[in-house]
Amino acid sequence: MNQHLQDSLAMQLGPTLSTTYRKLVSSRYFSPAHIEVLALEAKRSVEATVEPHWRGYMLFIKTIYAEAQTEGRLQACERRIDHFFESIHGYLLAYLKQLSATKEERLYGKEVVKQLKASLKDGQSPWPKLLQASLPVFSAASLEAIEQSFAKTRFGDAAKQVRLAASYFYLFIGKELQALQFLVATNNLATYDVEDHFMLLAKRGRHRQIQHWLSQLFPDQKSHLGSLQRYADESETALQPATSVHYGTWDRWLQAPMFTRFEQLVAAMGQEQVSSVLAYLLPKLEERLYNEATRIVYVQLLNRYRYFDQARDYFLLYEKNPLSLQPPKIKLLEALATNRPELALPVYHQFIVRLVEKRSRKHYVAAAEYVIRLKELYQVLGQHVRYTEYIGKLKKVYKTYRAFIEELNHLEKQ
Repeated sequence: MNQHLQDSLAMQLGPTLSTTYRKLVSSRYFSPAHIEVLALEAKRSVEATVEPHWRGYMLFIKTIYAEAQTEGRLQACERRIDHFFESIHGYLLAYLKQLSATKEERLYGKEVVKQLKASLKDGQSPWPKLLQASLPVFSAASLEAIEQSFAKTRFGDAAKQVRLAASYFYLFIGKELQALQFLVATNNLATYDVEDHFMLLAKRGRHRQIQHWLSQLFPDQKSHLGSLQRYADESETALQPATSVHYGTWDRWLQAPMFTRFEQLVAAMGQEQVSSVLAYLLPKLEERLYNEATRIVYVQLLNRYRYFDQARDYFLLYEKNPLSLQPPKIKLLEALATNRPELALPVYHQFIVRLVEKRSRKHYVAAAEYVIRLKELYQVLGQHVRYTEYIGKLKKVYKTYRAFIEELNHLEKQ
């Protein structure tokens, strides 16, 4: 963007640019919602006055960053300015998707790289983040042009954020060796700096590369990988032999068990391997069923892998209040009744007793509903006589519980 064009755009957007900047740096408290409103106002101003829109968005980023840097407010207002830029990024990228493989898209890519190269040593500049966010919308021609430009650039003294963005670019276009070399030569690299890199590797199923990168970048942090630990674990489980279990991974999982995390870890495993993992995990989870969060994960695993014998035992031993079953437990009970009705019978029997003994109207209603479901189970099993015997004994035992008997008779007539 030449100076004349930039000056012309600045005149068109001047009042909004100035107002936006002052609000960002002057307000004592600014919520995320306030920042979103500012970004939306900037978007409307750009759409009303600048064509193509990307030039206006770029000017907002460049001007606000330069003003904050000049006035020494960058550090104090870093969070709100970053949030504002992220919102502008979203509007900018949505617009760029409409320009795919056009001259304007290539000009935009050229401008981002130009700004990045002009601030190579600036560790706070907004351009590395914008470049990385823009990569998915660039055409092959734009990516090739960026690669050619980077080949002529000396990144030796570049700031860490610039090197990270350049590394991510090379990884994005499939040049993993160059991407890794950038990172190896980067000082003070922390695990959180490269989480986006490992997320991309994992998305592409590059499990061996994940292990290699970890050994190269963090050779002394094998058990202290922070946010990268999940990628280390997933690659370990994906690459292990079909009959083996990487117990270290699962011991870490047990510290904070989550069903979605379990599914991620076993995604690449065969049935035999998953069975081995469950044989290791379920007994350990059973030791911790005093914890409600663990119970939820446990019942989800039982349901997902059809461990119905354990499901029956779980309900009989641990669920004292059938009226407060969470959705995962209800799903497991329904699956048990559908797939193994004979195992569901004792659970329903016990639930009915527990509910009636609570001696309240809502518990009587729930107990009567379980009796109706129990009748359906006996019918499925072809045991009509046993149900008749059961209901007779139930009414006899609780004949003094008039409200319950009334509720039961009412439902039986429906």
